[in-house]
Amino acid sequence: MPKVLTTGSNVTCGHEGTVATSSTAKLKVNGQPVLLQEGIVGKAVENCLTPTVSNPTSSPCTSVSSVDKGKATKLTAGGSAVMLETLTGGTNGVVNGKAQTLLSATAGQSNLTTI
Repeated sequence: MPKVLTTGSNVTCGHEGTVATSSTAKLKVNGQPVLLQEGIVGKAVENCLTPTVSNPTSSPCTSVSSVDKGKATKLTAGGSAVMLETLTGGTNGVVNGKAQTLLSATAGQSNLTTI
């Protein structure tokens, strides 16, 4: 069963960049609010190791552009689906001319899982 993501979880771009997540959800795990999609999409990516190159085009990830998978089907907070460690998605980074879809997460907690 996948674990629930919180503000203490590690959400990364795939090039060691970390996403600056946020949440105002009232549901908490170990004192940290659970993550919802709006606490991930549009958020800044810090310290991405992708270098800026002109040919072929490459540029570091600086923000999250999408969440493609990882929403709980039954667990919600404030009417929004809680995000799970099965998270996948994209960023605005480019490697060899291709948009990046390596967004992933590690829950960092083991107290709350979902089915």
